[in-house]
Amino acid sequence: MGKMRFFCFLLGCVLLTMGCASAEDRGPSTLSRQQGATIESLKNEILRLNEELDETSGLRAILLQEKPKIEKLLAPQITRGDVLLEMDSRGLVVTVLDHALFDPDETQFTPAGEETLGKIASVLSGPLQKNRVELEGHTDSQPIEGSDGVTNWEYSIGRAAAVLHYFTDTQTLEPSRFGVTGYAEYRPRASNDNEQGRDRNRRVEIVITPQKVPHALGL
Repeated sequence: MGKMRFFCFLLGCVLLTMGCASAEDRGPSTLSRQQGATIESLKNEILRLNEELDETSGLRAILLQEKPKIEKLLAPQITRGDVLLEMDSRGLVVTVLDHALFDPDETQFTPAGEETLGKIASVLSGPLQKNRVELEGHTDSQPIEGSDGVTNWEYSIGRAAAVLHYFTDTQTLEPSRFGVTGYAEYRPRASNDNEQGRDRNRRVEIVITPQKVPHALGL
């Protein structure tokens, strides 16, 4: 509704501006044609934005509807504190702590990590198959020991990319649905002054957005 009100306001401003144009510069018939074309163009844009808002609202409603089911599916991991499920402005966010996915300083998933990702993949290939997914890697503030120049930036991106490859290579989900981002230590969820906080900060966030997969995917 906010966008619609904005474009209605914009439409009024355009008409007012065009109405004030000097008749010496443009004849009445020229102004009338220009006004008509502008009005039609803005009407079409308002319709497009309303359709886009309706579609996004519908996909967000589906996320809210599916949230309790995903909570039930991931109940053991949530109970252990390995997984957090929440809605925010980005969409439905499944946060998986690093220790629940990988062995320390390893890039291979643990059996428990694969089990968790397999459950999430079943959701992404089922009820939420029309939603785009952003994979966000995060670290704590500690430098990586023996990293040979690899910083927390690369490390966070690498963790998110590993999850991407599991979804696309092992679970054969459509790659163009996904985006990968690394935030290093710059978006902490807890204090980095103690190990408990650092453990919460080392994580991958699987953000199921209220955005539709491009129509080219045929979904």
